[in-house]
Amino acid sequence: MGKPAPLYVLAALLSLLASKVTDAQVPANFLPYGYGDIVNPSSDDGSSGAIYLQQPFKYFGRTYNQIYVNNNGHLTFTQPLSAYVPYLNAGIDIIAPLWTDLNNFNGGTISYREDTSSAVLAQVTQAVNQYFPNVPFTATSAFVATWDSVPYITGGGVRTN
Repeated sequence: MGKPAPLYVLAALLSLLASKVTDAQVPANFLPYGYGDIVNPSSDDGSSGAIYLQQPFKYFGRTYNQIYVNNNGHLTFTQPLSAYVPYLNAGIDIIAPLWTDLNNFNGGTISYREDTSSAVLAQVTQAVNQYFPNVPFTATSAFVATWDSVPYITGGGVRTN
């Protein structure tokens, strides 16, 4: 059994699980989403409020107890971020699987949850170990953020995420 992770390898999972999805079937390697999720309000360049994590999250040597789900396809830890152009200010840690100008006013759902169910933790552990076989890892919690069918701001309502 691998070393338990303090929270989860969020960056790796979001990179693996946030590929383009259309109204077709959801890929089998995606974590389940929807049921029990909290939904972000429809807001151009909006964000969730601070989401306080059940377990602290270590990210590049820093420990965080909260996270923000930003409507433009990224997660931040210390403050919401409305930016839709990939520009990093010094000192802002970000996980950006879909960083682009999204608009959930025209449809789609942005949702999130922290999950400690055994089925999800097993799926997360397997995914991380598959792609990082030399890093001992056992998930103890997972944060699932989903941008489902949210259209690009100038996409004419075409849902591409």
